[in-house]
Amino acid sequence: MTVVDWWAQVLGAAGDVWALRAPEVLELGPRASIPVAAGVAVLAGIATMIGHTVVFAINRVTGLRMAAGMALGALYLTVLRSLTAVVIALLALTVTRGAVDGELLAVVYLLAVAPHLLAFLVFIPHFGLVIGRLLEVWTLVCLAALLVHVLAIGRLPAVAIAGAAWLTGQLLSHLLAKPLAVVSSRAWSMATGRDTFITSQDILAGAPFVPLQREEPTT
Repeated sequence: MTVVDWWAQVLGAAGDVWALRAPEVLELGPRASIPVAAGVAVLAGIATMIGHTVVFAINRVTGLRMAAGMALGALYLTVLRSLTAVVIALLALTVTRGAVDGELLAVVYLLAVAPHLLAFLVFIPHFGLVIGRLLEVWTLVCLAALLVHVLAIGRLPAVAIAGAAWLTGQLLSHLLAKPLAVVSSRAWSMATGRDTFITSQDILAGAPFVPLQREEPTT
């Protein structure tokens, strides 16, 4: 497969997922689909980082503070999505009574994040958070549509799996938000000697977060 062919398949697969269709690449089997699915996920991640970078730039957060925020954000999202993927796998195994291919589920989960190729739009003032949430809902719908195809189950069980995974992700985000804010702020303070804060509300809102220097009130 040439680079041009790979790009074409990645963009084609993303377009199919957007339209709630099963990408043709799935017919090749899970292992053959991994490069394309990974490409979709990587592009979605890059789009997300671009959007957050613009938000940082608009707020004049640059240099080390931007790098720290991007690294923390990427780590947080990776952990959250990995745990969500585990929940999806467990639920799928339960519904199908073990008759499911783990690699195929991984491919489906990677493909389902295709809506986040538009995540760079989160930089739009006043609408960024709304766009981020709409992309999450779109991803949920795409995941359910793909599960119907690959697991050969009805729409209701597929929606139930996707919905349960989403609820688990929300619960995990609430549980992880405060500890992450405390740990990351402490790490930033130790590294720079500056007081910092990251609010759990920033994390829960899905906004890009970064340790910011706490400004003392003026008298």
